[in-house]
Amino acid sequence: MLELPLPTIRSIYRLRQKLWILLILQCVHTCHNFNLEQRLPIVKYGHRHSHFGYSVATHTIGEANGPNKTNCVLVGAPLDQNRQPNTTHSGALWRCPMTQRFDDCEQVITDGRRSFDSEILSPPGNDEIKENQWMGVTVRSNPLQANGSGGKVIVCAHRYMYIVRENRYGQGLCYLLTNDLQFEEVHEPCKGRPVQRQHEDYGLCQAGTSAALLDDDTMVLGSPGPYTWRGSIWVTQVGGEYLQRDKTTYYSDHSDLNSPVDKYSYLGMSVTGGRFFGHMSYAAGAPRSEGHGQVVIFDKSTDNPIPVHSILDGEQFGSSFGYELATADVNGDHRPDLIVAAPLYFTKTEGGAVYVYQNIQDTLPVKYTLKLTGPVESRFGLALANIGDLNKDNCEDLAVGAPYEGNGVVYIYLGSSQGLNSKPAQKILASELGGTVPNGQPIRTFGISISGNTDLDDNSYPDVVIGAFNSSAAVILLARPIISIQTSVQRDELRNMDPNTPGCLADPSSNLTCFTFRACCSIEPYDEKNKELRLAYSVEAETFDHLKKFSRVFFFDRDNKRTNVLSRVVRVHTNGRMECQAVTGYIKANTRDIQTPVRFRLKYSLVEPPLADSALVRLNPILDQTQAHVDFDGTFQKDCGDDDLCESNLVIRVEPNITESSGHEYTLILDETELEVRINVSNLADSAYEAQLFIAHQAGVSYVATKKPTNATCNSYNTTLVACSLGNPMLRDTTTFVTIRFQPKGLEPSEKIMLFHIFANTTSKLVGPERPERDLRVNVVRRAKLNFRGWAIPEQSFYSGSSVANSVASTAATETEGHGPMGMDDVGSQVHHMFTIFNEGPSTAPKVQMVIQWPYSLYSDPQSGRPVQYLLYLEQVPTVEVSQGECHVAKEYVNPLNLASGSRENLAYLSAPAQMRMFPSQSRHSFNKSLIHSQRSYFSSSHRDDHSDDSQSNRNRVRRSFLERVTRLERLMYDSESSNAAGSNGKKQDIVELDCTKGTTNCVRIECEILNMPALSEAQVVVKARLWNSTLVSEYPRVERVRIFSTATAQIPESYGVEVMDHNNIEVETRAYPELRNQQRDTSIPWLIIILGIVGGLLLLALVTYVLWKVGFFKRIRPTDPTLSGNLEKMNEEKPFLAPSKNTHHVF
Repeated sequence: MLELPLPTIRSIYRLRQKLWILLILQCVHTCHNFNLEQRLPIVKYGHRHSHFGYSVATHTIGEANGPNKTNCVLVGAPLDQNRQPNTTHSGALWRCPMTQRFDDCEQVITDGRRSFDSEILSPPGNDEIKENQWMGVTVRSNPLQANGSGGKVIVCAHRYMYIVRENRYGQGLCYLLTNDLQFEEVHEPCKGRPVQRQHEDYGLCQAGTSAALLDDDTMVLGSPGPYTWRGSIWVTQVGGEYLQRDKTTYYSDHSDLNSPVDKYSYLGMSVTGGRFFGHMSYAAGAPRSEGHGQVVIFDKSTDNPIPVHSILDGEQFGSSFGYELATADVNGDHRPDLIVAAPLYFTKTEGGAVYVYQNIQDTLPVKYTLKLTGPVESRFGLALANIGDLNKDNCEDLAVGAPYEGNGVVYIYLGSSQGLNSKPAQKILASELGGTVPNGQPIRTFGISISGNTDLDDNSYPDVVIGAFNSSAAVILLARPIISIQTSVQRDELRNMDPNTPGCLADPSSNLTCFTFRACCSIEPYDEKNKELRLAYSVEAETFDHLKKFSRVFFFDRDNKRTNVLSRVVRVHTNGRMECQAVTGYIKANTRDIQTPVRFRLKYSLVEPPLADSALVRLNPILDQTQAHVDFDGTFQKDCGDDDLCESNLVIRVEPNITESSGHEYTLILDETELEVRINVSNLADSAYEAQLFIAHQAGVSYVATKKPTNATCNSYNTTLVACSLGNPMLRDTTTFVTIRFQPKGLEPSEKIMLFHIFANTTSKLVGPERPERDLRVNVVRRAKLNFRGWAIPEQSFYSGSSVANSVASTAATETEGHGPMGMDDVGSQVHHMFTIFNEGPSTAPKVQMVIQWPYSLYSDPQSGRPVQYLLYLEQVPTVEVSQGECHVAKEYVNPLNLASGSRENLAYLSAPAQMRMFPSQSRHSFNKSLIHSQRSYFSSSHRDDHSDDSQSNRNRVRRSFLERVTRLERLMYDSESSNAAGSNGKKQDIVELDCTKGTTNCVRIECEILNMPALSEAQVVVKARLWNSTLVSEYPRVERVRIFSTATAQIPESYGVEVMDHNNIEVETRAYPELRNQQRDTSIPWLIIILGIVGGLLLLALVTYVLWKVGFFKRIRPTDPTLSGNLEKMNEEKPFLAPSKNTHHVF
């Protein structure tokens, strides 16, 4: 045999003990579902699709407390096959015995009897229709009393019809059965009443939709159909001797004139009764009355119709207030309380509601006393039932069905002397029912019907039956016996614990302060067989009910591990004597809170024996949980006087480091400066233990630090709270000074005020004329200096050519003439206007609104019919760069002609066939040329000679002449700009100014928003446009230049509370010059100047002639000539004409 060492055996033993305790605690946790034993249900099944379980009722055959009684369960199956011959799915009533079998229910004979003692069932008559009459839609029972009252059963078929000639009338019927389920009489309250107007009379009465058997032997039937579904109730005496009882059927007024509800109200959908006002009254639900539902309460009367006492209104439209009713004494004052269900009530988190109207001095309040709600889409309240006194506290308890919460849930609410508890004592889920299901299918619609207040297993506790019609099942849950326990604590050592004194009587050598108390309980005898019970008890320190996250004390478990929850198992005798166990605890080191008592909770639970195979064999008892626990506390020794009560008086004074303005207000300019708050806290009374100072602030204000020196220790508790420790304790007549630094830069733009809530707290009792709290309000002023600049790129542009494409019409014509669509480059030079905003601070600009007036076109009368003469044609929506933002402009002003990028030639080339695009360099033509270094734009003519590209030399010649012309133009441009409007040579120049502010042009409003501009940040708005060439050529062909201005303003909306410290209005100018080679200057000379020139010329000629004459210019000196002397000698012809003289020498 293998022998284990002693340490191993001890380890195994400890492990088994720990596992056992954990098993017990787990069982206590999971099994604590009050006393309805859902682990051992008794389930009865009917035929499939018969709606077995649609209605249920507990019933006792024989006297309720007599020796020869038989307990059973009655179940309605409205679509089942009845025993009456020649009927189909007319419905049936079933009696189920108290056994563990699933299928031993017997059908009770209802239809077909011709006499009381006849066992032969006859088929329906020719004047009635039993098919689908829904026999069993309502089943009710009341117990037989010793005086012979009660003991009746009512079962109804609200869709029963009878035939008169060819008309069918669905008036409904109910069978009243004796205590042993024998036929007694049939009730058809609408039979024999007028039906000529069909549903407007009693043609569709639907009697038996609801029913109630009251303790005064009165039967109340609800019929929601009379008079166009106004509805009515019928009250009949059913107890006592037949000959002596009142056989009159009393009804509520449902006429058109006097009915308490309107048409389609469904009065009688539910009924109940009780002595709500000191006398018998009847309540009827009208779930569709006034849209939200109503409950009408009638007084008992011997006259017809019975009078209306009062009306209760629902609170939500469509909630079906009054769909189900119940009566129960939930506070044990022997006065019935009314419970009303609204199963269609809903919110985002709730579905269904139950209202409790608690009887106060024989009066029901108009406003409900308690409201219970269920989860979404659960139909919480579709079934209500008074299930008797489950825990024997003389207060009746309530069961509420929520059949559509999962597979169905039933909630158990316990009554108390204060009224119905708002928290359920038990939640019974269909999915958590124990046992096995015969057909393997889960139970669904669990909670569609509920009945109780009957002890079915004779253990003196009432049991509950729950229907689940969708599964054709009825579930019986038996109540477990409740053991009465008394719990107490002996806690002498828990008073005046001194955390500075280590040890205690139980552990004197401990280095920590310890204490001992005794946990005690006593159990009264409940069963002669059980003389001793095993109980598990636990002691938890401070962490229960979410009091604290960590405890200041601890216990040692069996493994010497620290824990604040001690669990043990003990045996207790059931003889009513008190039995106690000692428990030793320890105070943790460095415990600061010695003012607040240490809270403990002692709790007992029953260690259950193994579960029996059937609830009918044995039901394990449970402890009365209302007495199974006790809360107690331990106190510390304090310097607070003889009464051990510390009364402190804390006084706070607050002052910021900014100058106080008028009206006791402070103003802070929001920049880099921090805000310092100086706080003085004084204690004018007893020592304040765990004295703390708290400063609550906005999330946008951040805690920086605490200025030294100070006795306080401050830390940021969270993003909106600063906590400072003022000492433990803060002694009498002492003052603590603390200065807190805050940084308000994180405030939202909409926050214009800083609010500080400053308060002090202590675990001592606060006394004094006012609470130690102050509010500090600081106005916040934001300032931002915006530097606003703008410029144009390029600053100068040129225009020339003919007036084409200056309108939508001409553009279209150009396209149809075969020149192809126009491009952006065809209309003019590109112009950019840049607007830059620089935030110099000190505050952030949350939103800057920029408005640009853009010179879109020349000013013209819209009624004139003239085409638009564009000026600066917008290419696209302006953009915000560098920062976050966007611009907005009406879309009809952004490229309204849908011009594409490039020129006509480019677009024609791209759209031409492939064989036409072999030499793109020879067909490309651009009208926009720029001088890169000067950043001036030039725009050439829109017409081009077809022969300009015939040769490369022509191209070079054109290019060279073009550059020379541009250079000459720029030189002339610079000369003109250096002079004034009269020119450097004194000649007057023609300058045109197109300005939005002067009304000389049509302007478009461009709105831009720039968001979140912190200090020292920049944003830029870019407006891209085209200078429309043809407009300037046609309107200003011979001016020196055209000055085109756009204006812009920038501001921060006043709603953001930011002061703008600069004026932010600017203009941006684009200068346009006509090309000089196309200017035809006037070189003609006036006629006067011509005449004066001629005359002057003649006079000058005469003067010159006279002078020459005077100087002898015109006098001639003639040479000697013989022909002039008059001697003429006839010469011989042979002599030469010129004969040489004698003195003449000829040289050859």
